Amino acid sequence: MAYEIVILDRAQEEINSAFEYYAEISIAVLKSFDEQLEQVYQRLETNPFFQSRYKNLRALPFKTFPYITFFTVDENEKTVYIYSVFNTSQNTEKYPKG
Repeated sequence: MAYEIVILDRAQEEINSAFEYYAEISIAVLKSFDEQLEQVYQRLETNPFFQSRYKNLRALPFKTFPYITFFTVDENEKTVYIYSVFNTSQNTEKYPKG
C-alpha cells in the first residue's frame, strides 16, 4: 500500500524558492531538480523508512542536488509528512528539529 505524501507549508516554501532559483539558471537545471523531487516523492510513497535523524524525524537526500528532505511517517494513517526540503549549502544548525 502506497503512503500519502503531505507537504507542509515550510517545505512548500523551500521548494518554491528552489524552483525560482533553478529557473534563473536554466530550464534544463529546473527540470532536473523537478525530476529528482519527483523521485523523492516516489521513494517515500513506496518505502518511507529512511535515515532517522531526530526522534521521529527522518531524512532522504537528493541524488545530485544539495537538498535533503526531512519528514515523519505516520504508519497508522499511511502518511508521510514532509517538513522541509532543506538546502544543505545553508548552515546545518538550521536543520529542522521536528
